Amino acid sequence: MNSLQRISLPALLSIAFMSLPAQLFAQDATNDGTSPRPTDPQNSAASQEPPSPAEVGSTPPSIVGPPPSSTGWYDPALSERLQTMRVKSWGPDGSLAIFGDNLLGNAGGVRSTLADYGIAGIIFVSGVQWQNLLNSPTKTNGSQAYLGQKYTATSVDGIIGTYDMGHIGLTGGQIVVDGGCSVSSYLPAYARGCRFFNLAFNYSLFDRRVDLNVGILDNNFSFVDTYVGGSTQTGSFGPSANLQAQSGLSYEPGSAPGLNVTYHFDSNWYDKIGVQRSVSPQGLVQEYTYYNPHGTTFTEPNAKALVIDEVGFRETATADTLFTYIRGGGLYNWSQYTDFNTRGTDTNWNAYLLADQQLSRPDPGRAYRGWYAGLSVMESPPNVDVFRNYFEARVYNLGPFQSRPGDAFNIVATYSEFSSYARQYYIEQLGLYPPQKNTTSLNMSYAWHVLPGTYLIPGLGFTNHPSFITAAGQGHDLNFFLSFGAYL
Repeated sequence: MNSLQRISLPALLSIAFMSLPAQLFAQDATNDGTSPRPTDPQNSAASQEPPSPAEVGSTPPSIVGPPPSSTGWYDPALSERLQTMRVKSWGPDGSLAIFGDNLLGNAGGVRSTLADYGIAGIIFVSGVQWQNLLNSPTKTNGSQAYLGQKYTATSVDGIIGTYDMGHIGLTGGQIVVDGGCSVSSYLPAYARGCRFFNLAFNYSLFDRRVDLNVGILDNNFSFVDTYVGGSTQTGSFGPSANLQAQSGLSYEPGSAPGLNVTYHFDSNWYDKIGVQRSVSPQGLVQEYTYYNPHGTTFTEPNAKALVIDEVGFRETATADTLFTYIRGGGLYNWSQYTDFNTRGTDTNWNAYLLADQQLSRPDPGRAYRGWYAGLSVMESPPNVDVFRNYFEARVYNLGPFQSRPGDAFNIVATYSEFSSYARQYYIEQLGLYPPQKNTTSLNMSYAWHVLPGTYLIPGLGFTNHPSFITAAGQGHDLNFFLSFGAYL
């Protein structure tokens, strides 16, 4: 039983970065503005191997609805089997990959044949567009500064695959390959070209109490989990929900080599620690454009080690319990970032706390359905980061209608302060139009589960001060976005 998680890079972009300028997420006017591909819903899965401590009573809710009919291409038993072959390292219990819900099902018997050999996967096709509906300048200092300032579109297509190494005698081992090609009308929205997003080895030890994950990693899928409750598809996390990216955490498509170790205290509590090569201190745009264009670079100029630790508690929704998910942690980055205050350099860090709670359960038979509420608090050092803090409040509904158990609806309000040191730096050193002191936004979207493995997500987002670097007459925007994701 899993959540709508991992829509399309654009889809998350849709709200997650809907109106913020690319320059905001990194230094020297290079920002992140990226977002993972559209997440896709996951079918409930009964693992064929003993459940890990994290999976016992702690699997996230599914909003996919009842299993498809066993006639034609779809076989509920095969869907359950494929879901057990998901990417183990994504999310606190490895629930992010959705192999059980896809458009082509078992056409031609291909999936069932591959599963016999330990192979599972999906092909994804996704895209998203943004357009500001207000009469505002389409350029800032001669160029686009935020998503939708003028018509913006991105798309990414690729494949996610896993191999169960138990078929060659290494029980508990898994190989993950995740890559694709993307195009974008606005580079800070997403990378252009072809690259690996994830190329890793997963292994479980001590009766699956300890999980290892090593390789080329996109750690935004392993830590913080801003994709809970289907948010990847519905955009339930706001414009700057990824402050960790500006502090150097690998963030798709800016993957980096690393090692993650998760210890499961019991079925609910876990502690995960990771060590990785930092993303370039010059920002994600520089990272995926120049320093690591194909996602396989191990060393980069001025990029040093980053360590992150997260402790979390997760309780799944059942007929007797409501979903609860609390996680908090911090990271420290030894890379040297431009110090806006001293004009020298300094290290970087980030601390965060997120919580989500189910409020209602109208259908005990589908316990995930109902209203949820959540909050996020994040903090970064103002001398090296443009965003010094971030606050978010969200309400969302999974399976809002009995006849539409695979849909989701959300409303998200955010507030974030810009660093006063960064503002002074951009005014004095770069002579740019005085940046704003903060940004606020209110976003709303609906994820429509059109067909198996297929989502259409329209939404609106109003943002006051959408860009850190401003221009005369640029005060706010009302972004309409439309995201599409299909998993074949």
